[in-house]
Amino acid sequence: MGLRSILAWFVLSAALCSCGFLNDGSDGKKQFDLSKLTGRWEFMNNNTHQIEEWTVVSEKELRGKGFILENGDTTFIELLSIRENNGVLTYYAQVSDIGTAEIVPFKLNVQSDERIEFVNENQDFPKKIGYEIKGENEILSYIEGPREGNNVRISFDFKKMN
Repeated sequence: MGLRSILAWFVLSAALCSCGFLNDGSDGKKQFDLSKLTGRWEFMNNNTHQIEEWTVVSEKELRGKGFILENGDTTFIELLSIRENNGVLTYYAQVSDIGTAEIVPFKLNVQSDERIEFVNENQDFPKKIGYEIKGENEILSYIEGPREGNNVRISFDFKKMN
């Protein structure tokens, strides 16, 4: 998977941070409020302009779209969702530029009131997708996994645009 794909995974994963409606916290553990992810989020640096947009579909599902812009053109799109599957909060990513693209699930691994992480150990890269709330309009998102014999974490600082 190239850098563009890695960045796209990260963009997609950033959306997963805030859907508290999926977790009521009734077990006494701190729950990550996924509803904080709704809206439009952007990350820009010298090499890329990434956007994620998330909306609440129902009390049980958040859907998103992540894309990368280069010179004003969309170069990568992923369709995302976060929902419970057999009682486990799961993040789903599908690269949309392939007609029969596989939907890749990442299951909840870690969560607190400020952080959430999903994992898929069967995935080449990334194996982990995570989000940390840094402020009302800021989220740190990351993708992590093995690359060329090393564990690599690529981070993105998303800012809310609406």
